[in-house]
Amino acid sequence: MKNKGCAFEIQGGGTSRYFTSPLVHGFADFVRFLDENRGEAGHAPLPLHKRIPQAAQISEAEWRNIADNQDTGYSCFIVVNVPENQVWVNEDTGAGMSLYCFPFLAVMEVAASGAADPWETLLAKYPSAKMSG
Repeated sequence: MKNKGCAFEIQGGGTSRYFTSPLVHGFADFVRFLDENRGEAGHAPLPLHKRIPQAAQISEAEWRNIADNQDTGYSCFIVVNVPENQVWVNEDTGAGMSLYCFPFLAVMEVAASGAADPWETLLAKYPSAKMSG
């Protein structure tokens, strides 16, 4: 089966927006793209969804169908709640799908650090981030 990439929701400013990207094959890619595509020097940072290559906006109904049914074509599901400083990640890291929650600002710090393995860095700092699975 072809990997459809990741599906993600970005919450902020009183609204939620929903996207998919075939180029994001996991949370590590998502984190890397947040930093690599942050914007050009001297300009305002790009909005999060514009940092993710080939991000295509989808409807809330499409998102719910993908996330609620854990569509097998997607490798991860990510919810970024900017106002609440949370990033929820549902991804198979080797033992089936598991849900993790990290502080959004910590994820952005890891992105800026260029850490080779954001999972390792974040789980070392937040060992109780795994919520289920």
